[in-house]
Amino acid sequence: MSLGYNIKMNVNLSEDIKKLVKKGKENGFILISELDEIIKNLNAADQQYIRDGMEELEIQIVKTPEDYDEYKYMTGEQAIEFLQSLSDGKTKAFVKEED
Repeated sequence: MSLGYNIKMNVNLSEDIKKLVKKGKENGFILISELDEIIKNLNAADQQYIRDGMEELEIQIVKTPEDYDEYKYMTGEQAIEFLQSLSDGKTKAFVKEED
């Protein structure tokens, strides 16, 4: 492999990953098939590093769009607010006690 080919491949890889990250931030997820196509020529450790980076960016890697879990990265407070919004008001679950 020539040095020129390697540099071009790395530039393309970097650009493809950036595009995928942008798409993932917009949608909250990326498809595993899209990611695998981009990183297929990397060694296993580098592939895992990229997958871990996606998770750190709160981008889910899913098989299908239907697998996306919009609640996965909720904080505890956000989860409580969400659950309270589902309440019919008849129960006192998740109500913050006054001091």
